[in-house]
Amino acid sequence: MSATLAGAVATAACRLCPPQGGEVVAVYPGDGPAHRAAHRAWEESTTTGLPHHDHYDPVLDAFVVVRHQD
Repeated sequence: MSATLAGAVATAACRLCPPQGGEVVAVYPGDGPAHRAAHRAWEESTTTGLPHHDHYDPVLDAFVVVRHQD
């Protein structure tokens, strides 16, 4: 299960995030399997044609899916 956080911006602490940041489109609990966030990032990229990735955010203790901003 995921929670959408419209407008939240990922920090530049992640090496995969572009310098201008990205929008968090989904959050998965940190104690859950990481593959859910990875699959969601792949789905979002395939569906929208925009680059997405996932990473673990220690502040949120969650896996986040990030859409790269133009």
